[in-house]
Amino acid sequence: MGPHMYLYEKAREVHYQDLRRQFDKGQLFQQLPQYRRSMIQRAAGKLGTLLLKLGARLKQIEQSPTVLEDHL
Repeated sequence: MGPHMYLYEKAREVHYQDLRRQFDKGQLFQQLPQYRRSMIQRAAGKLGTLLLKLGARLKQIEQSPTVLEDHL
């Protein structure tokens, strides 16, 4: 490993540790611009809604055993 590769690896390691500290403190999310934060929150909300609908649909399918019998 040459001196440049060593310096690169060290810089990458320090950067990773800094990101990890910021993540642990919850600072990474706060550094995002407001529109990105709201976009992430909307996406998370939509994903949650989708999962709830999927769960309700699976529960309906689970509770109606005649669905398979009707198709056979």
